[in-house]
Amino acid sequence: MRKIKLVPDKPFHNRCEIAIIDMTDGEKRRGKITAEYARADINQLQKQGLDYDGAMNYFREMIDDVIRYYILGDWECVGGYDETMEIIASHVKLYY
Repeated sequence: MRKIKLVPDKPFHNRCEIAIIDMTDGEKRRGKITAEYARADINQLQKQGLDYDGAMNYFREMIDDVIRYYILGDWECVGGYDETMEIIASHVKLYY
């Protein structure tokens, strides 16, 4: 099982860049995720009928899908997931 860590950059008002770091055999950058939470992005989620919890689930699934793309096989997040979700939540809740 691969051990990964998420490292968010300083968030912008409309997005946050998140590095995926493989911690299994030392630190190796595996990819990057861009979480976009601008007004237009959240409007699209609202048009799909998603409330705040639905929007947060959307971002969790998106992050997990991107990690699965870069890390083939089983993986476990050993750091940064909660911090990343807190950044996203602080911006998403402004629109709900």
